[in-house]
Amino acid sequence: MKRVCFISTVHHNVGDDFVREGILCLLKSLLGEVESRVVHKHFPATTRGEFWRILDQRTRHVPDWLRWRSRLSDVADFMPVEAATDAVLSSDLVIQAGTPVYWKNDWSSCARTEWFEPLIRRRWKKHPRHVPLLNLGAGSCQSWGSDGSEIIADARCRKFIQEFTSWSALTTVRDELARRILHECGHDVPMLPCPSILAPESVGVEPGGGDFVALNYMPYGGHYDLNRGGPHAKTKWEQQFCSSVKELARNHPCLVVCHDKEEVAEAARLFPEIPRFYSEDWREYLHTYSRCRAAVVNRVHAAVVSGAMGRQALLIGNDSRLLTASEVPGVTILPVSDAMEALPHRMRELLQAPATAAPLQWIAEMKGRYLDLLRAVLFP
Repeated sequence: MKRVCFISTVHHNVGDDFVREGILCLLKSLLGEVESRVVHKHFPATTRGEFWRILDQRTRHVPDWLRWRSRLSDVADFMPVEAATDAVLSSDLVIQAGTPVYWKNDWSSCARTEWFEPLIRRRWKKHPRHVPLLNLGAGSCQSWGSDGSEIIADARCRKFIQEFTSWSALTTVRDELARRILHECGHDVPMLPCPSILAPESVGVEPGGGDFVALNYMPYGGHYDLNRGGPHAKTKWEQQFCSSVKELARNHPCLVVCHDKEEVAEAARLFPEIPRFYSEDWREYLHTYSRCRAAVVNRVHAAVVSGAMGRQALLIGNDSRLLTASEVPGVTILPVSDAMEALPHRMRELLQAPATAAPLQWIAEMKGRYLDLLRAVLFP
């Protein structure tokens, strides 16, 4: 049985779980059952099994928790490494699983990501068996409308891209901006939809019901305020989304699908009259989206899996992660800047669209393209 190490997250972001499960679906098609281990990319010390015991998920919201984890991971690498139990060093395959990989903003950049130095440079590069390194479903995260020049012009970002891409046996990107950034840095790589499109198949979830409109809300319309809109932009988006959703809920059953506890609190504050869903089990989100009639969401992977199951989805966002869903059948992307005026109209269009079946032929074609690429790497 092949041992696979995923650089991902656990109990952190439902979308990461969808991506990882989609990649597992591909690996099982080629390799049969696999033994998988996950290294929490925001706490690289979890490559050592003993550090999982101190990863209390409740503390991830404490100020400076992220910085504390990175420092602890650096200190941990002064300890002797046990290759037989280290997740990277004991694996037959190491995979960076989806998520934004290429970015640069005022406070961070991909060149400073906390996992590359300890997991790739210090471990994988020194792996005694030279196992394959894969970077699958890599995306960008720049403000909406960026051409990626901020990243391309940064020497440290280019060095990161050069090392990671040249060391990887296979890189695939999930959006056009990520593809362009790599091309400008001298690497032409295949662009395919995010592997999360295969998560429903992997878990055995089939669409049904059409009982409600799934809603999802995030301040600013995304994780970050990359456009520097400030409190005014936050308030304006909140007001527009709330008024549109409350009008929608007068005529259609709705369910606010909350991907974390902060979203639960926001939903309770903004529209307490609409039922909410939250779970600690990421699989339950697939079941929930499978039962929706349509989805109006800020979470990228909510739109991706909804579209993969044949649901019409309107994805509203404020950065280039929107492009992740641009090729998924049934998904319409809408920048927050446009949504301020167009949201009610776009929501009406969404609900007037005829019901469709899951795009099985498209998914099978995309899965086949992934499998062809993986066969060339795993069975040279």
